[in-house]
Amino acid sequence: MPTPPEPAPASLNLPTSESWVSLGNSDLKVSRIGLGCWPMAGITSIGVSDADSIATVQEALHCGINFFDTAFSYGYDGRSDEILRLALQNRRDQAIIAHKVGSHWDEQKKRVVDGSPARLKAQAQACVRRIGSDYVDVMYLHTPDPNVPIEDSAGAIAEICKSGLARYAAVSNVDSQQAARFAQVCPVVAIQPYFNMFQQERVAELQPFASSHQVSLVCYWILMKGLLSGNLKRDHQFDPIDRRLTYPIFQGEAWQRAQDLLDKLRSLASDLQCTVAQLVTAWSLTNPSVTVALLGAKRPDQIREAAGALELKLSADTIAMIDSWCQPRV
Repeated sequence: MPTPPEPAPASLNLPTSESWVSLGNSDLKVSRIGLGCWPMAGITSIGVSDADSIATVQEALHCGINFFDTAFSYGYDGRSDEILRLALQNRRDQAIIAHKVGSHWDEQKKRVVDGSPARLKAQAQACVRRIGSDYVDVMYLHTPDPNVPIEDSAGAIAEICKSGLARYAAVSNVDSQQAARFAQVCPVVAIQPYFNMFQQERVAELQPFASSHQVSLVCYWILMKGLLSGNLKRDHQFDPIDRRLTYPIFQGEAWQRAQDLLDKLRSLASDLQCTVAQLVTAWSLTNPSVTVALLGAKRPDQIREAAGALELKLSADTIAMIDSWCQPRV
């Protein structure tokens, strides 16, 4: 690993009060945009370097983003955790770190879901050690294990919090019934579902539970793996090994319908003098059920662009117009 660069100066772009929110019923104040550390793992991203990744984390702080989302399986050897350790030297108190356990890579580099209590506790200890901290702020169950009752996994997360390795508990990739079963054993401050212009159904389904239990929805896939950044044009040629080709929306008629929407978004973004990614992110944050939008980045300019969405205020008419474009969903 390279020697980390000098820490960036204190944030010069202090967010407004509207850019901060309480996470569930906790005392954690987080930025409404969080940095998703998955791209820094280098498993599905190309052109990743430790130096760029470290600079990206520090640029996030510089831009007023304090919420960092990582996981035991973000990197075959915990790369994103190591990046956070190097980037946050002497600045740990400025960051809110959310971590996910319950998923790892085996010797053949195949992803394994394991929500057994022993595995969860071991991974929690390892991740805290990797990050170089005494604790993480939020510990998620990464995804339910079909071979382990979710109540057993919830009990392990509760014990992790009781031990002091995490301040608060959360759960990811669950439906409302799974969330309720988990919360009966281990109360949560956040749930992490997917959400984007094409996939709004999971957040809508979780909203009643989240509202009644004071739980925040921290959403990923806001830009749908880069599609909604506007950078992938209609004639884009994907590398045959690009894993995005396994998603229906990147193929055939669904791809063409997505590009029809993007044509409208590009025109509107030009009128508003912002990027498509900023427009999409700002629209996402107008959804009252979306507490935080997680955006992945591997270079400082990417997270700087994302932070710009916090300054973009959309009128009610603009929001309604975009809403109409998103129906019917692709």
